[in-house]
Amino acid sequence: MASIISVDDIIEKTSGHGVQIPGHVVQVVYGTSVADNNSTSTSFVASDLSASITPSSTSSKILVQLGLASWHVASANAYVTVYRDSTNIGNGTYGISMLYATSSGTYIPAGAIQVLDSPSSTSSLTYKMYFRSHGGGSTYVSYSTYGIATITLMEIAQ
Repeated sequence: MASIISVDDIIEKTSGHGVQIPGHVVQVVYGTSVADNNSTSTSFVASDLSASITPSSTSSKILVQLGLASWHVASANAYVTVYRDSTNIGNGTYGISMLYATSSGTYIPAGAIQVLDSPSSTSSLTYKMYFRSHGGGSTYVSYSTYGIATITLMEIAQ
């Protein structure tokens, strides 16, 4: 005969000792931006799109999802990445994603970018979108005329 346990609530008795089932989402944090994030820099620069999370376990992974309202590139390719505090969690040169401009004034509609991070920390962490121009042309990420940009952080139990 199989054993069955039925409960209405499971409440953590001591902070940091809650039930974490591997693969399940432990918490979700969400942030938005309606600012025009514009730069001509060929080095990664910070946008105003960020969110902070405090992982409940050092073994947790953080799934970072960016929802970009639009991109506009005046004359060059552009790259986007995510920093965890001061650490670029994408490729140092190319970031996580590249926008290829086929001609001057290229507009790209909404898109999503995601990366899975293993921070090994239970301290508060801030994730922020950074971007750069490839050739020094004006690069707009999350151009406000076309909507809002979002960042979603999901702690995944391991």
